[in-house]
Amino acid sequence: MSDNDGMGVGVDRIEFDHDCCQKYSPFGVPPDELNVELIKRMHPTRKALREDRLPHIWCSGCGIGSVVNAFVAAVGDVGLDWKQVSVISGIGCTGRVSGYMDTDSFHTTHGRAIPFAIGLGIARPDMKLVIVSGDGDLLAIGGNHLIHAARRNANLTVICVNNFNYGMTGGQHGPTTQLTARTKTTPKGAVEYPFNLPLLLKACGASYVARWTALELVRLRHSIAEALQKPGFTFVEVIAPCPTNYGGRNKFRDAKAEMEYFQEKTVMWDGEPLEEIGLELRGEIVVGTFVDRERETFRERLLKYWPAWPPQPAPPQAGPEVPAAASSASEEVGQGQPAKREKSIDRLEVRIAGAGGQGIMLAGRLLGTAAAVHEQRNAVTIPSYGPESRGGASKSDIVISDQPIEYPRASEPDVLIIAFQEAYDKYKQPRAAGCTLITEENLIKLDEEDEGQAATIPALEWAKAMGEERVFNMIMMGFATAITEVVTPEAMRTAIRNLGKMTELNLAAFERGYEYGLAERAKQGQPRPKRGQ
Repeated sequence: MSDNDGMGVGVDRIEFDHDCCQKYSPFGVPPDELNVELIKRMHPTRKALREDRLPHIWCSGCGIGSVVNAFVAAVGDVGLDWKQVSVISGIGCTGRVSGYMDTDSFHTTHGRAIPFAIGLGIARPDMKLVIVSGDGDLLAIGGNHLIHAARRNANLTVICVNNFNYGMTGGQHGPTTQLTARTKTTPKGAVEYPFNLPLLLKACGASYVARWTALELVRLRHSIAEALQKPGFTFVEVIAPCPTNYGGRNKFRDAKAEMEYFQEKTVMWDGEPLEEIGLELRGEIVVGTFVDRERETFRERLLKYWPAWPPQPAPPQAGPEVPAAASSASEEVGQGQPAKREKSIDRLEVRIAGAGGQGIMLAGRLLGTAAAVHEQRNAVTIPSYGPESRGGASKSDIVISDQPIEYPRASEPDVLIIAFQEAYDKYKQPRAAGCTLITEENLIKLDEEDEGQAATIPALEWAKAMGEERVFNMIMMGFATAITEVVTPEAMRTAIRNLGKMTELNLAAFERGYEYGLAERAKQGQPRPKRGQ
């Protein structure tokens, strides 16, 4: 709130002309004692906003500020602690809301607010997740995520600010632009049918669907409060003015004219089919709560059919004998406890490369899981493969760190594990100075400069001897774990146990590679990855 927000520059006193105002002040202070600075300190949005980010970027007359006020008030109405609220948004004018909220928030890439929120909800079901974004972000590039989140009935509340255009980038035509409306990219009028959002969300399976305008703050506030308390996927559409772009191009002289149109043309829903409540340019705006039903949520079904979620470290199982050096290298992972860390890691880049069908993606996922889940480090895994399901070169990049990971790709690997000639030729460079190179002994012909430097293992030959070529990757990962100590062996064992497939054989393959790696490490003087500290 600034000094010129509807009060005039330099105003420091508030005049009350009506008897009701003289008798009542929403701030609990006698009206004659109110001034602008006091109101700013006591304003209900103060605790929810990051004042260091103000002033905001929204245009004069934009409806997004009204939506923020209604949302903040609704959170207070239902008694939510802001520490338990996460606000997630995508790109666009409305997408800036998350950046202004003084809570854990995510300003995600374009259209990706919902998948970010679903992942957060699975990991932290105690959080109340609210997506606040625009019609372009949610319905265009983000449309696929929106319909599938509603289908799953994920525990999310989505507030969609619909101003019928891409406001931030100049006012282009979007998926809710009304027929015949003029935009920057439809100067003679839009010809595409727009989405009818309540109809779409009901058909997709949402538990709660409502629509209001930015003029109806009391009803909007009440509706958002209902949505916040309703289990499952809840959706509130807010029709908002965009005077800078959409309004001006469609003969609304200013924001006040758009709000007067809202006041004149808004009607309450009277039970007519949702097919009939689409929005026409300058036509009626049907508002109300269209869907309010009980439906099993995504998490409820997840727990119903997968009661062990989230996966816990499995208890040690009987299997091949573990070498003494392996058992002394780390402690057993207790139930819900991370493996013992032997060293801190500033930033470590690992690349696992091979052919399609060699289990390269699985190996990368296991290593990332071992580091992130079972050692509680920061880790990111990025797979990369060609169109071939078998053959061709593929790779999995893993970055592990005890610090926040700002760049997720492995640009110069500290550890390079390669199991296929084409992958070696493609990915052998660039790599960090002192990189630990690990290769399959019989599948790769090394360059002259790598001969004698690489640690090699006949993993494929051993996998065949075990009667299952598919455990080839587990032998490689056991060997690499012993050679590099990137993660503890027990963290890898726990990740393998949680696969739930071929567990005994996979563990036996891992142990065979690990035992061989311990012997090789002893002979080579225990090489370490460059950036591990």
